[in-house]
Amino acid sequence: MAGNSGENDFNTINFEKRLTSLKDSQESINNCCHWCLENRHNHKKIVNCWLNVLKRVKVEQRLVLFYLANDVIQYSKRRNYEFVESWSTTLQKATTMVRDEKVKHKILRIFKIWEQRGVYGEEFITDLSGLISATPTARKSDDPQEFQSTYLITKIKNCAKLEADTDLKLKKYKEHNPKMMDGEALCASLKDRAHVDDVEKEMDDYVSHMEAYVNALKLEIKARHNLISLLQQAEVHLDTDKKDVKLVANAYRAFAMRVKTMKKKLDEIIPTLNSPVPSPDINAPSPSPDSDLELPTTMATPLMHHHQARILI
Repeated sequence: MAGNSGENDFNTINFEKRLTSLKDSQESINNCCHWCLENRHNHKKIVNCWLNVLKRVKVEQRLVLFYLANDVIQYSKRRNYEFVESWSTTLQKATTMVRDEKVKHKILRIFKIWEQRGVYGEEFITDLSGLISATPTARKSDDPQEFQSTYLITKIKNCAKLEADTDLKLKKYKEHNPKMMDGEALCASLKDRAHVDDVEKEMDDYVSHMEAYVNALKLEIKARHNLISLLQQAEVHLDTDKKDVKLVANAYRAFAMRVKTMKKKLDEIIPTLNSPVPSPDINAPSPSPDSDLELPTTMATPLMHHHQARILI
């Protein structure tokens, strides 16, 4: 594993921008793959950024991101880098985002390659294939394409501010009620020229504060209607996410059961195995450093990403 000297230099924003603008070309994906491998000490951050961007971009760009993941994972498998394990923890969540028929068969082709080359186990690939083939929950036509919790939170805060502003306007409106609300008293006051200007000013202030209160109330009502609509959309979206989470949880649960079964079988076999090969003599010379651990400037085997190229591999 590479050293941690550059771990604090990892820029999440810049890397996510790079992933967002990643092109569906061999050069673009190879360059990004090479960068990921060189910065493999940040493998967890890289995978987290990859998943965050995957959630935000269109389905075509999600396919490009899977091409990148494929190249990094396959190369890491040969070099025993941590990306293979790091990515496995996010692939089940990511797989539920590429069920679109435009990219589905290409993603399945990647899974098939992983299985053929032993990148991941057969059971894990079966779980991924099951997730991508599951029928997604239908959404209503007026649902947003991508639910953003931060946007909803902003609207809630904005509505609270408008409510506070409306309350303030109402308070000022009540404080500036004309002292003479009786019609006859007001007429009598207007006949007295000495009080005409005062009454006129008082009425102008009253009308001004009333208009301010009414306008604030209109803004608040409009914001509340929009917020209700957003909350309804959020409820539908979160219900859908809940069902997807259940699918992933069930897949993990089934995988865990298979692991337990395999462990039980291994525990039964271990006592029957022969003794391990004895360790080498203490005076035996140490092996020379493995030069393969150094990341090559140019990869020995070009990393192919197009689905046509992958089929030829």
